[in-house]
Amino acid sequence: MREVGEIVVVSAALRRDAEERRWYSESAEACLVLTRRGRLLEPDPVFGPKRYRLLARRVSVREATAYALAHGFRHERIVSCPDRTRSQAPPS
Repeated sequence: MREVGEIVVVSAALRRDAEERRWYSESAEACLVLTRRGRLLEPDPVFGPKRYRLLARRVSVREATAYALAHGFRHERIVSCPDRTRSQAPPS
């Protein structure tokens, strides 16, 4: 896990990436997001984000879970995204 020292803002249109997991605070006023490419992000706003704050790169699920729990984000949700390979498969 490589934490980002400076403030980096990422567009809400995650290019070549997608949300994989979310960890919510008790009140769901804040959350953390782990993307398929291993970026740990903080969405703004939480629901329907317009941008994300980049917290770390090259993050595993295990590291993201540990970080989330250490920072009070105890409610994990796996984000379901349609598998693109299935939708592109030719009809049988």
